[in-house]
Amino acid sequence: MKKVLLAGAAMGALMAGAAQAQVQQPGFFGSIDGLMALKSNSGGTASFDITNGARKATPGTGFGAEGQIGYRFDGTAWDVAIGGRFMDFRRGDAQPAGVSTTTVTDAKLWNVDGVVGYTISGPGYGVRPFVGVRYQRSTADILHQPAGPFASETKVWGIGPRIGVDGSLRLMETVSLFGGIDTSFLFGKARSNPNAALAGIGGNSGNTGRMVWDIGGKIGLDWEVAPLFHIAAGYRVEWIDGNMFTYAATDLFVSQSPRGRSGQLVHGPFVRLAYNWGAPPSGPMAPKPPAATGKKSYIVFFDFDRAVITPTAVNTIKQAAADAKAGKSTRIDVTGHADKSGGDAYNMALSLRRANGVKDQLVREGIPANQIAVVGRGESMPLVQTADGVREPQNRRVEIVLN
Repeated sequence: MKKVLLAGAAMGALMAGAAQAQVQQPGFFGSIDGLMALKSNSGGTASFDITNGARKATPGTGFGAEGQIGYRFDGTAWDVAIGGRFMDFRRGDAQPAGVSTTTVTDAKLWNVDGVVGYTISGPGYGVRPFVGVRYQRSTADILHQPAGPFASETKVWGIGPRIGVDGSLRLMETVSLFGGIDTSFLFGKARSNPNAALAGIGGNSGNTGRMVWDIGGKIGLDWEVAPLFHIAAGYRVEWIDGNMFTYAATDLFVSQSPRGRSGQLVHGPFVRLAYNWGAPPSGPMAPKPPAATGKKSYIVFFDFDRAVITPTAVNTIKQAAADAKAGKSTRIDVTGHADKSGGDAYNMALSLRRANGVKDQLVREGIPANQIAVVGRGESMPLVQTADGVREPQNRRVEIVLN
């Protein structure tokens, strides 16, 4: 008779976050994800085909965690990262037929990833294709009861290439929509040890070469709660093909090599904490440039890749507004700037967002909007000369000039 074993059902675990959806800024970055996989009665169910009927079983709800640490090189779009994941599945629901039942008593998965990514960024968006390698190992124990009870442990392990792409789109100043898709092809071994462990009877083992592949996608929302500190949540769907196989058996205790294959659909939510450790804090206030024409000028500074006005900047803008009212200024020039980290087009848009943010604050302080002229200069007019790709706090600024 024929016996079907669940080999690597945990391989259908959520893979949210192995390559992060946030497009990384230069410097060190890291994240940790909380994962959940919901039970799915898809075509990936496994069964024992025995004399009095088929018994089907799937792994139950799974929980786990995934972490990553990496580094994006200053002045380039390249980054490298390593990560790992562990999932533990609870006992699945047994589906009885006749007087016996079959259930998954234990299913676990862990993997290690290494990837190289390349970030393509523009005004309000970022795309990060990546390539890498994955090693993955899974185990699943199947218990056939009460007739026996008989148990069987199945293991699948493999290594192979992994490719994918992540992207993000800024919806608001600190909120982004992100998504991604990835796939892996793993070459390795599948092995089973069928036995009647509880009865003290050992069984033969089957061992065969095996290739499994998976494809998954994710989507979610990211909130930057503090400069470069992110909280995110989303949903992941993944299809694992070939993660289950069939054994031909003469009885419950003697099996041959695996044959046949089927797949598993796994899906569920995830949450994430992430931080881009490499970005330095805002630097000291730069000295005001000399006012050769006698015009009053003010400078406010910004955090890396941010257009949010800090409390210190608010005080400077309030002073500029008060002086404009006292001096009866008829026009205020507001010019935004960025440092040289990032592309020209992105920095131009960022400098304009900073300038418009200052304008909005001036309006809140009572300055008519039609008296404020806004312009963005991108990275073209730095206070401090640097090489391309260098983050310089004094170049992340907006200049206010009263006329």
